[in-house]
Amino acid sequence: MTRFAHAIREELWSRGRLLESRLEHGEALGDETGILARDARDDALVAACDRELERLRAAMPEDALVRLVAEASLEEISSAMTVRVGPLSIVTDAVHVERDMDLLRRSRTLRSDAGLQAPDPSVPLLWLHGSAAVLLHEAAGHAQEHGHDPLTLPAWLRIDIPLRLRRATFRDVPLLRMSRVLVSQNGAPFDVPSDPVEVHLVEGGAYEPLTGMVTVRVAAAEHRGLPVAPFEIHVHRNAIRFLGASGDPIRYPGVICSREGQELVVGSWAPLLLTELT
Repeated sequence: MTRFAHAIREELWSRGRLLESRLEHGEALGDETGILARDARDDALVAACDRELERLRAAMPEDALVRLVAEASLEEISSAMTVRVGPLSIVTDAVHVERDMDLLRRSRTLRSDAGLQAPDPSVPLLWLHGSAAVLLHEAAGHAQEHGHDPLTLPAWLRIDIPLRLRRATFRDVPLLRMSRVLVSQNGAPFDVPSDPVEVHLVEGGAYEPLTGMVTVRVAAAEHRGLPVAPFEIHVHRNAIRFLGASGDPIRYPGVICSREGQELVVGSWAPLLLTELT
């Protein structure tokens, strides 16, 4: 007989004040005759969630809307916090929250100072702070989940996207999903044009499996040293041209990936990446 057990604790905080708290747990027992699922509590898993939440609470900022999530199963223990300041949000953890908050606040300043005009789509894009991982999450990761052909990449660019069965809660059906997106380069050219659009923060994206169209919503960016209005990239995945890259992969604040109603955190890393849309 196989056993699966799961526990999730969630809390919602606003400026240091607890608004909501939720605990979910369950167990599934399976053998050759079928699966028995029940609302059973594994105290060890609940205690593991409590320990993770304590770490998150100690690190969370007190000037924002913060959602804390800790989950534990027989296979792994994980936690994350979503932080929203104004219209922008990031997904982070207790270790990286200070650095990620710096990026969030800088991006908020860029967005508030931005003009009304979005950049010319023909201008090359320089993806900073690991943000290129979001582009490739949509263009390569979701395509891989759907069994589509891999992207045509230059020899110097590598994308590692392992898939495994994951589910958002005990009640959900496991799906083959991304566990991370790791983009790396080796010997890439990096001849940056004089005026690329510099992407700082991305607020979301989508992939349309029937057409291969990729959408990425850029929340904060600069062009020629000036903030630009938030804009949306909507392009076929094969129309993304990779021009160059530099440095080691940079951790981008965690990406919340939603598919078939299940939201999962996907770790994301990418170097500085230069692209253009054709």
